[in-house]
Amino acid sequence: MSQLAFKIAWRLLLYPLLALAALSFFFFWLYAHPRRYTGSYKPEDFGLKAEPLRLRTADGIDLDAWFIPHKTSKKTVIVCHGYPMDKSDVLGLTSFLAREFNMLYFDFRATGRSGGFFSTGGARETRDIDAAAAFVQGRLPGGAVGLFGFSMGGAAVLLSANPAVKARALDAPFADLHGELEHIFAGWGPLRRPLLLLMRGWMLLFTGVDIKAVSPVRNAAAFAAPMLLVHGTLDGTVPPSNSAALKAANPAAELWLVEGADHGQNHYTAPAEYERRLTAFFRGSL
Repeated sequence: MSQLAFKIAWRLLLYPLLALAALSFFFFWLYAHPRRYTGSYKPEDFGLKAEPLRLRTADGIDLDAWFIPHKTSKKTVIVCHGYPMDKSDVLGLTSFLAREFNMLYFDFRATGRSGGFFSTGGARETRDIDAAAAFVQGRLPGGAVGLFGFSMGGAAVLLSANPAVKARALDAPFADLHGELEHIFAGWGPLRRPLLLLMRGWMLLFTGVDIKAVSPVRNAAAFAAPMLLVHGTLDGTVPPSNSAALKAANPAAELWLVEGADHGQNHYTAPAEYERRLTAFFRGSL
């Protein structure tokens, strides 16, 4: 092979690899450092009076939060929003629970008005849940704590092993982060695997988190506390097979499939039943 032919062959190999590496970095950055979303909804829009808070995590990140106290109850539901939204996004989904429980809403790290630079699919977000639970325990000593999580928030709830948590309700959680990313990148055909492999490397390099280790389904079997899974049958973002896998891992969990509901639409598809089931779940578990 002539020197010219060698250079051409090398460039034909090198340039596509560089393009793939750049594309994978773009997707990693888009995922791990999402554009900040700050919704306009406030507790007052739902007739609720909230105390604004700043919570501090064990690794030094400040979280923006709302605490909505109940007049008599010592039971608290901590609400964990989805990616890449903020706490206001789940107000309409869960505000009805304030009729019976104290409520704590917070923005995960790297989202909303909280500090932090990287979002990690639920891995480091467990520290945010710990900070929220610590606040509740300090505010209401001896009171019961339950977690509600939507989408990625649900995954973080399942990854959290906080001993204060007495019940977990999950709306459209994913069972495994790598599996969810495989679903999202399904349309990339043969490029899907190398893209995810490189994204995994970028994630490890910049955050120390291994995408393949972020697997809520591995934790699900270990929970003795009550668990409620809610999933729409038409969820195209996080398919209902995720909750089916979580149910298989923890047969004691209750699974409710909402017929005809897409991602984030379970409450709006069956509002009365949604509110009845979640209220009854936390009432009986806390």
